[in-house]
Amino acid sequence: SWISDPDYTLYTLVILSIWQFGSPMIIFLAGLRQVPQDIYEAAQIDGASKMRQFFRITLPMLTPVVFFNAVVQTIEAFKAFTPAFIISEGTGGPIDSTLFYTLYLYQEAFGYFRMGYAAALAWVLVVIIACFTAFSFLSSRYWVHYDD
Repeated sequence: SWISDPDYTLYTLVILSIWQFGSPMIIFLAGLRQVPQDIYEAAQIDGASKMRQFFRITLPMLTPVVFFNAVVQTIEAFKAFTPAFIISEGTGGPIDSTLFYTLYLYQEAFGYFRMGYAAALAWVLVVIIACFTAFSFLSSRYWVHYDD
């Protein structure tokens, strides 16, 4: 009954999205495998600790991967629809606790057949996602380090 309790349904969806974090982890693993071992060997010879190696070598070399995953996961968070639709059976319930923007858009379009309003909602969603993505790209010049 914890799915039907409005206090716990949102936590259920958060746990579900954490559980689905597999593909970004594969991308992180690919990024980790691209860090050259020569740099770690040189740092170890210079006396750098494992913690210092992580913050001075691994993390800066992974910033493009972190940036990519952050942008993709932000977009996916705005498009959250399927888990809320399945858990609430398309109603957004109990007490609208899982009524996300995309589920509301779906209800307006295919539940009430207000296609014009749903199209406007979709365009607002596109603009919001574009703003967040643009902010991510503008801020990336300060923290993403490419191996030039």
